[in-house]
Amino acid sequence: MPTPNPADGMVLDALLFATEQHDGQVRRGTDLPYITHPIAVSYIVAQFKRSRHLPELVTAAILHDVLEDTETSFADLAARFTPLVASLVQELTSDAAEIARVGKLEYLKSKMTGMSSYGLVIKLADRLHNISDRPTRKMVADTLEIIAYIQKARRLTAAQQHLAERIIAACGNVEHLTATQG
Repeated sequence: MPTPNPADGMVLDALLFATEQHDGQVRRGTDLPYITHPIAVSYIVAQFKRSRHLPELVTAAILHDVLEDTETSFADLAARFTPLVASLVQELTSDAAEIARVGKLEYLKSKMTGMSSYGLVIKLADRLHNISDRPTRKMVADTLEIIAYIQKARRLTAAQQHLAERIIAACGNVEHLTATQG
C-alpha cells in the first residue's frame, strides 16, 4: 500500500475550502455552481505543468478566486495552506482600482507580463477555461491581444507556450462557431 502524500490532503482541503467559500455563487452565463470553474482550472494546470510544486499549483488554482470573490484573507490562506499557495492566489487576484484606472485589457497585459512563472501558468489555465465557456466576441479579441502581447514581452516556458497555443486554438474555434451561427 502506498504511503499517503500530505500534498494530497492539501489539495482536498483546498477543494473543500473553496467549495465552502464559493457556496451560493454561480458561473456567469450558466447555472453551474461557481466551484466548477476553479476545479476545471486546476485540471488544466495539472494537465500542462510538470513541477515538484504541482500540489501547491493545483491548490492555488482551486483557490485562485477566493481573495477576489469571498471574505477570505491572505493570512487565512497562508495559515491554512502554505505561503507559496497564498502568494500565488494573491498574485492572481485582480486590483479593481487599477482596472478602473487603466482598463481591464491593459491591466491584464501588464499583470501577465510581470507575473511569476507559476502564476502565469495558473492565469493562462484560467483564461483557457474562460475562453472555452461561452465567451463574448470582445473576450475572444481581448484574449488574442493579451496572448500576442505576452508572447512578445516575455519568454514563455514550454507549459506556458502550450497553454497559449491552446488558447489561440480555442479562440479560433469560438470565432468559427460564431461566424457559422450568425
